[in-house]
Amino acid sequence: MNALQTATAVPAAQATRVPLMGILRGLLLSEAILALGLAIFLSLLAGGLREFGDEAGRAAETTVRFAAGGAFLFAVFAAIAARGARRRRSWAWTMAAVLQLLLAIGTGIAVMTADWHAVYLLGFALAAVTMLVLSAASVRRTLGQA
Repeated sequence: MNALQTATAVPAAQATRVPLMGILRGLLLSEAILALGLAIFLSLLAGGLREFGDEAGRAAETTVRFAAGGAFLFAVFAAIAARGARRRRSWAWTMAAVLQLLLAIGTGIAVMTADWHAVYLLGFALAAVTMLVLSAASVRRTLGQA
């Protein structure tokens, strides 16, 4: 009797386990969760600014809602990049690197426009650590950037 093999073989490139890929996915997912929390916080803040009623309050509300939308989009794209890294897609490396650049720029804008707070260091630290993980040879090789 001939028996067909029903299980598909895992390609050799995906069979090897890279520990830094799990760390990268964890960092990207944590950035997505934090960005989603920031978007919710900014939306609530914008609702409070609406109650001022004058022209300055409405202008501030629009600005804060725009920032909340940007944070939400960042969260969506960070989750997409984490999914791409899990499936070892080559575009995930580029997307994750661009997101780290946007995170650092966004944190820098927050530092310049708002009062200083120590939580801003978290934005810079997350971007720096994620870029260090992205720069590792094993991650670059796994995501096809070698």
